[in-house]
Order: sequence, then C-alpha cells, then structure tokens
Amino acid sequence: MNILLYDNLNPATIKGFPKVKDALANNNFRQADVRKIGNNLYRARLNKNDRLLFSLYSHSDQPYCLILEHLPNHAYEKSRFLKRGTEIDEDKIPVINSPEEITIEPITYLNSNSERFNLLDKIISFDDDQRAVYNLPAPLVVVGSAGSGKTALTLEKMKQASGDILYVSLSPFLVQNARNLYYANQYSNDEQNIDFLSFREFLESIRVPKGREITLKAFGDWFSRHKGNSKLKDPHKLFEEFRGVLTGSFTESAWLSREDYFALGVKQSIFAEDERAEVYALFEKYLAFLRQENYYDTNILSHSYLEKFGATYDFVVIDEVQDLTNIQLFLLLKSLRTAGQFILCGDSNQIVHPNFFSWSKIKSLFFKQQALTGSGELVRVLQSNYRNSPVITEVANRILKLKHARFGSIDKESNYLVNSVGEHKGGLQLLKDSKTVLQDLDSKTALSTQFAVLVMHPDQKSDARKCFNTPLVFSIQEAKGLEYTNIILYNFISGEEKPFKNIADGVDANALDKDQLNYARAKNKHDKSLEVFKFYINALYVAITRAVNNLYIVERNQKHPIIQLLNLERFSGELQVDQQKSSLDEWQKEARKLELQGKEEQAQAIRDQILQQKPVPWPVLDRQVFNELCEEVSQRKNKKKQILALEYSWLYYHRPMLNTLIKQGVKAASQPEKKSLQQIYRKHFMPYDLKNPNAVLRDTERYGVDHQTIFNLTPLMVAARLGNDGLVDALIERGANLDSYGSNGLNALQMAIEAALLDEKYARNKLPAIYEKLEPDSLSIQVQGRLIKLDKKLMGFFVLNLMFALFYRRLSEAVTRHEAFTAKTLAEVVQSLPDRILPERRKRQSYISSILSGNEVDRTSPYNRQLFKRIKRGHYIINPDIQLRVNNEWIPVHDRLQLNDLGFVPALLKLGPDKVRYYRSLRGDNFADQIDHYQEKSLLQFQHQITQLLPDELDIQATIDTDTTVCLEDA
Repeated sequence: MNILLYDNLNPATIKGFPKVKDALANNNFRQADVRKIGNNLYRARLNKNDRLLFSLYSHSDQPYCLILEHLPNHAYEKSRFLKRGTEIDEDKIPVINSPEEITIEPITYLNSNSERFNLLDKIISFDDDQRAVYNLPAPLVVVGSAGSGKTALTLEKMKQASGDILYVSLSPFLVQNARNLYYANQYSNDEQNIDFLSFREFLESIRVPKGREITLKAFGDWFSRHKGNSKLKDPHKLFEEFRGVLTGSFTESAWLSREDYFALGVKQSIFAEDERAEVYALFEKYLAFLRQENYYDTNILSHSYLEKFGATYDFVVIDEVQDLTNIQLFLLLKSLRTAGQFILCGDSNQIVHPNFFSWSKIKSLFFKQQALTGSGELVRVLQSNYRNSPVITEVANRILKLKHARFGSIDKESNYLVNSVGEHKGGLQLLKDSKTVLQDLDSKTALSTQFAVLVMHPDQKSDARKCFNTPLVFSIQEAKGLEYTNIILYNFISGEEKPFKNIADGVDANALDKDQLNYARAKNKHDKSLEVFKFYINALYVAITRAVNNLYIVERNQKHPIIQLLNLERFSGELQVDQQKSSLDEWQKEARKLELQGKEEQAQAIRDQILQQKPVPWPVLDRQVFNELCEEVSQRKNKKKQILALEYSWLYYHRPMLNTLIKQGVKAASQPEKKSLQQIYRKHFMPYDLKNPNAVLRDTERYGVDHQTIFNLTPLMVAARLGNDGLVDALIERGANLDSYGSNGLNALQMAIEAALLDEKYARNKLPAIYEKLEPDSLSIQVQGRLIKLDKKLMGFFVLNLMFALFYRRLSEAVTRHEAFTAKTLAEVVQSLPDRILPERRKRQSYISSILSGNEVDRTSPYNRQLFKRIKRGHYIINPDIQLRVNNEWIPVHDRLQLNDLGFVPALLKLGPDKVRYYRSLRGDNFADQIDHYQEKSLLQFQHQITQLLPDELDIQATIDTDTTVCLEDA
C-alpha cells in the first residue's frame, strides 16, 4: 500500500505515527485496528486515545492510502471530514482486517513522485510542474489552458497566505465556486480574513455606483442607432477599442485625449491611423450616451476610484486575469499593503471579452509600477489538461498551431501546447448541416442536460433554435466558464466564413503538424490581422474546450479551409450517438445552476420547454392581499375571512391582527401559539411533514421549485419550518433559492432559527440536520454606499440572521420599554441551540457583546461591518439604513422587516417624546426629523402630526384600533 500525506499534516507531531504508517503500508489493517466510519473514510488507532483518518484509492492498478487527519482524544465531532458534531461509538463501527475486504475507489490522477496531496472538495495531486509552482513565493503569474488546474492550484496556494486576503474574478459564478472549493471539507484558517468578490463587487465595496454597467449588448444597440454613415461596421471591434485602448490601457487618465490616441503606435490600437478620427468621434458620443442614459463604464469608474481606495489587503488572487483591463488590474494591485503579494492566473487564448488584453501589456504595467508589483521572475506555464478528453485536446492544440502559423507568436507566455491527462478517449464527429442529420441529432440529445449547442454570436441563437429543441443554446460569450460532457457547434465556422477564410489564408497545413511552437513574432507590425480576427480564433478555441468528452461539429460548408487545416474531415461519417434523456430533477438542477451563473435566458427556457411549469392554481395570500383582508376583517365580522386572517397571523406572528381577532372574540387567537401552528400545519402542509415527499416534489415539477404556497411561502420555507430534513435536501438538490423570503421578510434559514427558539425539541432534533443546508454562502448588504459581503463563517452573519428571526417576537416587547436586543438576551436565547450549530464559545454573552459593539454603526474599527445600531448602552437593533441585495436589486431592510407589524405605537404614544426619538432610531435616516415640541400637544394633535410625517411608513390609527394592550382612553 502506497502512503500519501495531506499537505497540512505534520507527522512529526503525531505520537505513534511511524508504527501505524508501516502497518498500513504493509496492508496490516488488523494491527492498525482499521474501522470504517464513513463513505471512503476509515480510521486507524494510534493509541488508546488518538486516531488517524484516511481514504483509500487506486491509480494505475496500485492501491494508495491517503492519510487525511489526526484526531486527538478520538474527537470525531471535531473532524473536518465528518458532519459537524458527529459522534462515533467505536464499538459499533465495522472492523476492516484487510484491504481485500473492501472495493477501493479509483482516482483519475495521483503523482507517484510526490508523498503529499492537497485537498479542496476532492483529492488533488499536483503534477511536477504544479508542485514546483506551489512551492514558489509570490508574486506569481500562472498561465494555463482550460482544465490545467490553475484555479485549484491557486486556491491551495492561497492557504499559505495570512492576514486580509482578496480573491477576485470577473465572473460571479467562478467566485462563488472558488469560495465553496476553498472552504470544502470544513477548512478553516484563523490567520486569514478572506473576501471572495467578483470585480463588480470589488468596485461596489469601494462605492456602489449609480446606474447600470454598460454591456456589449447595450453598446451594440447604441451603435446601431448612432453609427450613421460611419464606415465602422463592427460593434464588437469598436467596443474593444473603447474598453481596451481608449479607457482601459492607461492609468494616468480616465481616457486618452484625441492627441494621445492619434499618437499611439501601430500595435497599440486595433484600428489603423486613418480610421482613428472616426473612432474618436464616436467615442465622444459614447461618453455623452453614458451620462445621459445613466450607464457606467467599469474602466472609467475604476480610474475614478483610484483616489478613494488605498492599501486594504495583504494578499490578492486574481483569477481569469485575461478578462480584465490594465486599469482594473492596476486598481486591484493598488489594494496591496505590500508590493508583490499577489497571484494572477489566466489564459490569453480564452479571451472573448473585448478588452485588448495581452501578457505583454501586463508586463509593461509591472515594469512601470514596480512599487505595486515588486520584482523577480513571475510567469509559470501549466501545460497539462485534466478536463478535456485527448481528442478534444488534439483539436484545440491544432487551433493554437494555426493561430501561431497565421499571426506568429502572440507572446512568450502563450507560446505553448497542451498535454491531455483525461481518462476518457472522447469522440469527435463532423456532421453535415442537413435536415435529416439535424433531426436525428436533435431527437437523441434535446432532452439531455449533457448536451449544449454553441454558436458564435447572440443573434445566431435563433437559427440554432429552429434546428435544436434543447434550451441549452449559448453564444460563445455566454459559454465562457461553462463545460458540458458533449458540445454541439452549429455552423460556428460557416456562419463566419469570411473571417475564418482570412485566418486560413496563406497557412501551410504542414506547419500544423509540428509538435511544438517556436517563438517568432509576426514580421509586419502594421498587419492588424491578429487584432481583427483574434476574437474568432479564440472563440473557436473556447468553444471546443467547453466539451469534456465529445464534440459534434455541424457545418454547412465542410470544405472550408479552416476545416481542412484542422484536419476535421477524418471525423466525418454517420452520426453515432445514443438516445439520451435527463430526469426532471436533473433539469431543475440545471436551471438553478444556470440561474446562479447569470444565464437567465437558458434557465427560463428550461422551465418553459422542459419543465413546462405553470402558475399555481390557488389564490396566494401575499402581503398586499393580507392588507386588504385586514381592512375587511376590521370593518365587519366574517368567519371565513377571520379564519384566513388568523392562520396568516399565526404563521407570520402578526400581532396587530391577532389583537383585532381577540377583540372580536375569536378564541383561537388567544390559544397557545404552538398548538395553533400545529393545527395550521396539519390543515395546509401535511404533505410537507411526510418522510416520502413525492406529493410536494410533484408540485415543484408542475409549478417550479420556488412556487408560492397559499400563504406566500416557498416549499423550502415550509420544509424548514417543519424541520423535514429529507425534503429540505430534495428541494435544495432541485435548486431551491435560499434567498427567497416570505411576507414577513424572513428567509428559510431565519424561519428555521425562529422555530428552534420557540421549540427546544425542534432545536435539538431537527435544526442540526438542516441548518448548514439552509445557510447561503454569503449575504450582500449595502451600508453608507458601500457593499459589505458577509460570509457565513462570520459571527456577524449569524447574529444578523438571529435578529431577523427574533424581530417580530422580541423587538415588539422590547420597544415598549425603550429597549432592544442585548448581548444578555441573545446569549440566553441561543443556549437552546446545539453546539453543532453554534459552538459554546460563541454562545457566551461576552463574545456576543464583542460582536455587537464591534459592528455598531458609529464605531471606528477596521473590521466594523456596521451591522447594528446602538440606541442606548448595551441595546442594539439592526442598522435601519442597511440595504440587502435581493435578485440583483438593493432592498432597504425595513422594506423586508415590517415595523408596522410590531404593534407598539400606542405604547409609544403613551410613554412620550423619548419613545418617538426611539422610533426615529428604529427607522433610521429615512424618518422625518421634524418632531421637536410636541410635549404640550394633546394626544390627538400628536397622533395627527406623526401620521402626517409618516403616511407611507406606519398606519397609526389602524394599529391603535387593533392593539388591546393600550387603548386611546388609557393613553
């Protein structure tokens, strides 16, 4: 048995390690007392108290024991590789006497030359080149193709850093995925404080910009209206000039002056000298368009932020750097406290965004800005591909050779070919664009989530949809960052015959048979071919490398020179693909995945075409309908409507309506809450409480996984309230949205916390199984015009969610005493939560107090996230000026949490001016600051005055009428 050690494990500190290691290496599992404790997870006995955890794999017919973790005092509950809080009874776990007793799991790659392995969401074994990069100090530029493992390598290397760290990329989905990979298997590092941000979020963390970001589509629409008689016809090419040359290249000014633009060298612009006057004239119109239509350009914005932003981070990782411009990169590097503490990784062959990127421009920036970058040899190239099958890699390499033969070496950093380490041979077929072939291909693939169709431009998707019924149709820019087992390229070359013919002109096919690329620049500096045609050749490379195993190339012109140069004719023949069909569950997951990636069009197409989801057939009692119901119930008694209002009020703890019903003599409004909720659950949500949730899942197939139930709760919210672990799992697997919230502003996690604080049995038996599943990875809030992204690992994240969960029940009682949340009350309520949810140290009053005081609005502290507002000593509320991002929009916190529902205004009126000032503190900056001298006014005058001040904020008279604790006579 070969033994490999997890990179973070230090065997020198583990007593008895050599003896157990030798026993495992000799397959003597009896001596090591090996027992199975999980899925491919075993433990060996070091001594009476200590244990080793390991997994078993096979590679190249050789068995490997990968030692993961040392557990002192057999503390299984603290293991990274078991569910938090898991307890193991060693007398009951199965004994494994020999490796022959189990089936050893195969693994794609293990480097037999290394005794160490790394770990994210799965085992990572670096090859020799990757290991060499891993051992290098910063600064580093890691260049690698799609599937080269550069992101995994970068994330593992990031674990070596300490202090304040930034991981940033243009793609929000890549950022979220990187964050989840980094913290997989419960990884934590107390020496790190990490922000995982998309570049847009990074800008928002400095200052949330007004307006909308300009996109290529919006630019194209503007260009089509304003080009007039211009000879310039290509909006993509012009946008790249605006973004990569006029605004993105230089740091001295937001954009180039006319004189500076005309003075650029021939290789510094996409356009020839005689075209630049016309380009600049359009650029000036573009700047006016941005101002008039409330758009912002991220390059211009980045330049304006240079003076607003200083050194913030100790270490910065920039992934997919080829998607950024120089000014964006400059702003990111300016955030470093110490020059050179960064890693960049990317691949210039995957540029499909208009930004005029090149590694040479990056090196020029480094040369000019050594104060930001430090010095030394930076660049390392990774040439192995662990994603694509060999046949896909072979064609991709031929494209790189074609690019080299036609344009010369782009730069030294991109002058390499790729080696495939894929375990599947894969397949490639060149197919004729004929009705018969297309119908056959479509009939076998349209219902499978494993096949996607790619075209070059967005306007070509409509033609593809006429032939293919799959909802997975993407333009190349949409496909960037995606991967599918099978890719269909539809007229990718034939749809752009002329540009690809220009690329093929003069290229000798023999030059594409070489085994390596020799560095040689293009001889003619005035040749703009690379700049003009770079998008097309890169797009073809990106499109092909989206396929993990199989590629189907459908072309109407199979004699095109590019097809001949790439030697694709050898793959022609009859279509060979089996009928494939994915389940509705798989399609639901695919829709949610695409939604998270920002591919709303394709996600909606799945819902319309495959899932065929319909609106719910029942009336939904949402907030607006409930308000109308309250008015009706308050005016006259109607038993049916009283019952409906009662059920809603118990579900959302709407105290004012409950008080009205008590006043009207509805006895059920006075009975214990737990009993009332149980009755409502039995009446409306019984299928949600069953171990077999098929009835609920059938509804999600008909109406969508986030459809509204009768009381405006999503299925996930109901499952969370009932604590149905299996149903929560099933709904999240199908892509249920964790951020959706009900009529009271609480999401599924907050509802689960609320239920746990009401019922100790729920807290003990149900919450542990669902809590981590319901946690969103982060919460984006805006405070004082800045984005603050709260990671779920932070205690502030928990306390904020706790305050949401307690808002209606505890705050309504506290405000009548001019009080709010205190560390003492919060510490008391969390004692019922299991340690698996909140460790004992985080339940202490002193610890909670430090979180509240350290994050209060008026406190100055480097890690103050301004989550809370102190209204008097020791008393805190949620910062009322916070805004929360929901579905890409900013929502004020009290548009979610309804102050109206607290039902405390009569007490506020009775107790005088301090209470009005207190209420003003609850409302935040939006509260009208006009009440100064009302002490001598009568109650009715006072009531009228604040009613006039807050006509849209609070229905005072209705609240007074419905609150039985304080009536007008008493007041």
